[in-house]
Amino acid sequence: MIDVEQMSKSFDGTRALDGFTLHVGTGELFGLVGPNGAGKTTLMKVLSTLLPMDSGTAQIDGLNVNGQAREIKRRIGYLPDQPGVYQDMSVREFLEFFADAFQLTGARQRAAVERALERSSLTDRSRNSVEQLSFGMKQRLVLAKTLLHDPKVLLLDEPATGLDPLARIELREQLKQLQAEGITMLISSHILSDLEDICTQIALIGSGRNATDAEGRSVLQLRAPQAPVRIYEIDVLGDSAPAVAVVNSTAGARTLETSAGRLVVEIAGADEQVAALLRTLVVGGVNILRFDHRTLGLEERYRMVFREGRP
Repeated sequence: MIDVEQMSKSFDGTRALDGFTLHVGTGELFGLVGPNGAGKTTLMKVLSTLLPMDSGTAQIDGLNVNGQAREIKRRIGYLPDQPGVYQDMSVREFLEFFADAFQLTGARQRAAVERALERSSLTDRSRNSVEQLSFGMKQRLVLAKTLLHDPKVLLLDEPATGLDPLARIELREQLKQLQAEGITMLISSHILSDLEDICTQIALIGSGRNATDAEGRSVLQLRAPQAPVRIYEIDVLGDSAPAVAVVNSTAGARTLETSAGRLVVEIAGADEQVAALLRTLVVGGVNILRFDHRTLGLEERYRMVFREGRP
């Protein structure tokens, strides 16, 4: 649904995007993560036809972003990182204004506005001015506006920024529902726990390029079946250095983190490899206090990619 190949974009000689590539399948809820200045917002603006790219290609639903902007706009909904609202309008007037901009008229406009009010749970506040809404309600209203014309694709740039925990939960549930309706979404966010909860895959971007983890992956799978790689937390009695030496000398195993009396290791392969490592540790004289399997979270995977010295 979204296909980006070798996209580049510069501002005054500084490259915001430098050969970035991305592929998002139809119906996916796809995350985009990277440090500040990585190029996330620039990518969103190019895909939404607000900025031209310098080189490369980009297609949405088979349409060329550079050459078919009008058709692209009919298929996408774009929520910028700092969406503007018209404070002196009522909630209903705000939605009707943008319905006009989307060229919705008559019964179709009325139906779209009512659906937007229902989606945003703002039906009871339709006569209130936008200024009277809380920040979270305004964010719901802006997302509802973005959905007025039934886009196939949503481009969401930091949609949860500034929301309180309850509003973030409500947003996540709404995005899951939109995915269930078949809408494809690309979401940029610094709130990794939110992305981990809802996304199928996460693309890594740094310095305008595809960033990669230690295995060379620029896209992290969160929901799809993965290779048999497991993470184990091991607590040992005394110094952890002997355990680290054993792990790092064992095929298919490596140390991810270490501290006094504790280490986190990655083990590739079948259960036999896990059992073999545990046996090697015990035979090697390491006193094991705890040997527990756990999942490596997105925050840890992010830190490993974007730690100091990496893009």
